[in-house]
Amino acid sequence: MDQNKLKRKFVQGNKKAFGIMYDKYCDAMFNVCLRYTRNHDEAADILQDAFLRVYQKRQLFNLEYELGAWIKRIVIHEAINHFRAKKMQFVDEGEPHFVEEVEIAVDFEEEKLDFKDLILDILREMPDGYRTIFNLYVFENLKHQEIAEYLNVSVSTSKTQLFKARKMIQDKLEELKITRERIING
Repeated sequence: MDQNKLKRKFVQGNKKAFGIMYDKYCDAMFNVCLRYTRNHDEAADILQDAFLRVYQKRQLFNLEYELGAWIKRIVIHEAINHFRAKKMQFVDEGEPHFVEEVEIAVDFEEEKLDFKDLILDILREMPDGYRTIFNLYVFENLKHQEIAEYLNVSVSTSKTQLFKARKMIQDKLEELKITRERIING
């Protein structure tokens, strides 16, 4: 079934089209969920809720847009809602006096899969607030103002939590003696 026909049938509520669409995007969306959670069971719950919401909101989908991006946005919203329900706490520490940007060059090519898994493991160890803001900033390319609005926190909280998340990653990589050269050269 071609993509346009799949989208049309999906919007109309065709269960076979939904199944094809689910099979096509399930694994990628599960990986998105894993970035926001500490374990596979929690990620599976978020994924299930997200695809239920995808089906419920199918008539709102604009056929001119890319289906995967629309689904991903719903998955991210569902992950954030999951943590709101858990009453995820953010520590608002006011304006940071000086926040040094700690850049971590991450190469997610297939041959670097072990490093990607390592980063995901480090993310799972982070407090929920750090992990969520890191994901929204780094993976979803949101600005601090957008993150603040999404999560109902201040912009300075977003910046501070991102700084601390990056610092945690940097410290963990140093602890494991993983250098930039080792990452690049495999």
